[in-house]
Amino acid sequence: MGELEVEVLSPEENMRRDEEALLSFEENPESEPRVRLYRWDRVCLSLGHFQKEKPFSKLPTVRRPTGGGALLHGWDISFSIVDLRSRWGGTPSRIYRRVSEIFIRTFSNLGVEVRLERFRGRYLDRFYCFWVPTLGELTFEGRKVVSMAMRTLRKSFLVHGSVYTEFDYAKVQELLGISEKALRERIVSLKELGLEEKELITTLGRALKTAGSKNLP
Repeated sequence: MGELEVEVLSPEENMRRDEEALLSFEENPESEPRVRLYRWDRVCLSLGHFQKEKPFSKLPTVRRPTGGGALLHGWDISFSIVDLRSRWGGTPSRIYRRVSEIFIRTFSNLGVEVRLERFRGRYLDRFYCFWVPTLGELTFEGRKVVSMAMRTLRKSFLVHGSVYTEFDYAKVQELLGISEKALRERIVSLKELGLEEKELITTLGRALKTAGSKNLP
């Protein structure tokens, strides 16, 4: 597997590629695991598979093939992993843990210690996914660093998510109607952690390539 490139695609194309990779892998599980790093070519919301749109939203939306709450894109680096469930522990909680460990090591290598969340409460009580860190996601001093969502099929799984490289709190307050103060209490970006975007892309890309090996224990 060569170097991971960061694709910049439309919201619809990003979600189409993730879902297509999952369905294709389910049909052909002997193929290589699929890993991606990507950006979004516009500011938008991705909605969980079962979510209803908010009629007052000022933003374009796209439907994810995974569950969970709405996630804001445009200031983030996103990732996706498609592989056999059996290679990652089988159950959703074990798969989340294995993926989270990749990010824990990545951030630790960059000098930042993040925490694995274990909350299993009623996630969809909040429309936006950044509002309540849930099982498998990562936080720094209580603020979300890595958002994730999953879909499992009989043999395979898709995990995808995002890390904010920076965050325009004032602009997001204008777009979503959530106060800048409340946003700062819930979210933290790489820039605020003193990390360079290029560092994360290089370190995470290397870790994802290793994780995408068919020899994964």
